[in-house]
Amino acid sequence: MAKTKTQKKELLKQYNQKIAESKGFIVLKPSKITPNEASDFRKEIFDFGSSFNVVKNSIFRLSLKENNIDLGLDKGEYAVVFLSEDIVGPSKSLKKFMENAKTADGESKIEIVSGILDGSVLTKEQVTELSEMPDKAGSVSMILGILDNAISGVVYVLEDAPRSIASILDQAFKE
Repeated sequence: MAKTKTQKKELLKQYNQKIAESKGFIVLKPSKITPNEASDFRKEIFDFGSSFNVVKNSIFRLSLKENNIDLGLDKGEYAVVFLSEDIVGPSKSLKKFMENAKTADGESKIEIVSGILDGSVLTKEQVTELSEMPDKAGSVSMILGILDNAISGVVYVLEDAPRSIASILDQAFKE
């Protein structure tokens, strides 16, 4: 159904607001995604504060132009995942969604086109790499592990000094 001029202006305003408020976004090219698949994916990334929208292409391109973003989008249907502070969680969910959303022939129903993160344009490969990064809890765990190893080494060195002195004194009194 065609949109009125007022609806188009409101949609443009919504796209501009989402672009301004998000940490970044991933542009996807969906094909033959069922409403249930899209709804399930929306619910999954909602927990991360992100959203999934099938966009009106011409208005979305206009919004990108107004925000000085050039992704070189051509005609066709596009969907966008708008990312909040947590960029890894939705990326992992997107990867899982892409693996599960296949046609009967085994072709993927969704393709990554490009993305934006903190104002920088991301390639398809860079967006895929986001999904392979550890999430916030994983990163904290890794940092704590590094600190634990470092502190254990310091404690060992500090414990070793008195032991060495005691050993030297013991040897001195034995002679």
